Amino acid sequence: MSIKKKLFEKIQEYREILKERAEIESKNPGISDSDLCKINDEYAGLSRRETIVQDEIDSLMLDFKATPLDNLNSDEIKELDFFFRSSDLSFEQNIEKHLDFRLFVLKEEIRYTERYKEIKPLALVDNLVPHTRGFYTEAVRCYEYGFFEASCVLCRAIIESIAERYIKNSGKGHLLVGKDNDKKGRSILDILKNELAMPIEIIKLYSQIVGKADNILHDEKEKTSPENALQTIQSLQLFIKKFPKTL
Repeated sequence: MSIKKKLFEKIQEYREILKERAEIESKNPGISDSDLCKINDEYAGLSRRETIVQDEIDSLMLDFKATPLDNLNSDEIKELDFFFRSSDLSFEQNIEKHLDFRLFVLKEEIRYTERYKEIKPLALVDNLVPHTRGFYTEAVRCYEYGFFEASCVLCRAIIESIAERYIKNSGKGHLLVGKDNDKKGRSILDILKNELAMPIEIIKLYSQIVGKADNILHDEKEKTSPENALQTIQSLQLFIKKFPKTL
């Protein structure tokens, strides 16, 4: 199990302990923690467990310098920031670790900014319905924060949504998979290519984006680099620019 997974599992356990303690405290107003430990065995056990889990979190945080944590989301960064500030580590250890963490956060913020600058403004946004535009925003955000596989899969959802809407509005919706009980449905790519005579450039872009997403979803060995994700988003942008406006 990775250090990151262990660390956030312990943080989750710590939060659950605090929640259970708070529930007991709410049922015993006006009683101090020390007195509650004397009269309530469950509360005493939770207090001991809280100390143990806090020590385990401190120990895992000491491994942070040797094994940097990658691709933290905003909630995870806030969680770690809290524990670095409240840790029971010695002052020298804690300040060193906290400074390391702040430097890490700064580097991540710079990386996010650089990634976002690589995404040009989306062309022809009027070609997207609000629901699809929301998917695009999520795809860019996933890329920005390092979730490259998710970004590529969302790009596929976007082009399929655009293409399917166009097919339906062109009077060919009955040909889609599952739309005709008497005949085997046809794929979006087949309909675009053979029924609507879509330009080869659009066909290639569609195949490229769908193919990448299929590999991610069905091949455990498939790797997705930042460059792969950026190229997929750029291909999506070009697809939207070249694709006929939905009727």
